[in-house]
Amino acid sequence: MYSNELNNNNRINHIGTSLFGLLIIFLAAVINDLPIQIYLGTLGSSPVWLVSLFSFIIIIIQCGFRLHLDELSKSFLVYYLLTLTISSLQCIWYYFVEGVIINKFGGIIFSKLLFASSYYLFYFLFIYSAIYFSRALKASQFKKCILSITFLLITVLCIEFFWPNILILFHMTMDGYGAGSRLRLLSPEPSMAAFTFNIFMLLTIALCYSKILKIIIWVIILSANILIGSKASLLLIMSSGVLVFYFNMSLLQKIKSLIIIIPIVIGVSYVIFNTVLPALAVDVEKFTSVSTRLITALWAIISLIYYPLGEGYGTYGSYFIDPLYSAINLAEHFLPFSPNLSEVEKMLTTGESLAAKSGVLFAIVQSGFIALIFFILVYFRSFRSIRESKMELSMKLMLRMTLWYSLLSVLFAVNIETLYAFLLPFITVEYFRNNY
Repeated sequence: MYSNELNNNNRINHIGTSLFGLLIIFLAAVINDLPIQIYLGTLGSSPVWLVSLFSFIIIIIQCGFRLHLDELSKSFLVYYLLTLTISSLQCIWYYFVEGVIINKFGGIIFSKLLFASSYYLFYFLFIYSAIYFSRALKASQFKKCILSITFLLITVLCIEFFWPNILILFHMTMDGYGAGSRLRLLSPEPSMAAFTFNIFMLLTIALCYSKILKIIIWVIILSANILIGSKASLLLIMSSGVLVFYFNMSLLQKIKSLIIIIPIVIGVSYVIFNTVLPALAVDVEKFTSVSTRLITALWAIISLIYYPLGEGYGTYGSYFIDPLYSAINLAEHFLPFSPNLSEVEKMLTTGESLAAKSGVLFAIVQSGFIALIFFILVYFRSFRSIRESKMELSMKLMLRMTLWYSLLSVLFAVNIETLYAFLLPFITVEYFRNNY
């Protein structure tokens, strides 16, 4: 009798610890602009590195120093180890050929190697810890973790709109805040804020059953993205919805869907012609980011030809020059407007902000075809898991939509260095694949 009671208490304690652990990990994922990054670098902008590392150590000790890998975390671990090995060999080769361990801009290639690769190490630790904690939880408890962070983000949105200075402890700088300024929640820039917010909102819609709550959340998504000033995110959500329903339809349904799709296309076209294209013209004229995004996207594609295994975590600061110049020449010859090269030239002369303006594309720059294959497999596996699971149809549709939104965003719109929210759809799909 006493033994059964003790076992029940241990089980309750384990569930409580797992619930708390998962909640803290999800909370850490939405914070990515901490002032401590001044001392720790970009990695220190989010507490995920500390939370996931601490959680991983506790889990390993609890499991008797045995690593119980699920398929998702194994994929990220293999990718990290493989790309780290290849990049290490590239650094060694660079040293023997050049005779120095310093790149063109004075950076030590081996320190660059460790720092740039560490993001993927912490992706693995984040996923492994989150999945381990979620195994002890019921579906209702897992949903509460998502809903709690969703409610927190809505609260932060309201606080930031009325009293932004309250959030000063969560930002490296408050520059840019003021009347009419774009909101950024707990992120360094609006695009990251919109992505993080939308991921949690879409997951909440997928996991809740109340139709009224779903409608309210859709209204909140629309309002929040307007306040954040992210029209691109709304377009990506719309595109994701169209893709989901298109791939889920029979031929007859696709024909009938034209009744819905045609008004959507008209609406999207209106937004593009009246908002996006004027913004693009202003962007080109005012030397902002569109030209840089286009050229760095070309850089990533051309880099596959120059360096099929990638330019390396430590050596891309030296190897990027030829592919980037080729991208510039290509852009100047084929773009219908004259691209502004101010940001790109700054990359070439100082090495500052040297990155493709997209998570997947920058991974391709660093790791070549390995990165391309990795992201294809990870997303394909999640889509397949949704298809093969026994989840309700509405839940499947919303999870597919969330995955499509995540994929389109990391492919075209946002960087993923400390954007841990892009891992949440994978974790959610993995949980419900094993618990339905």
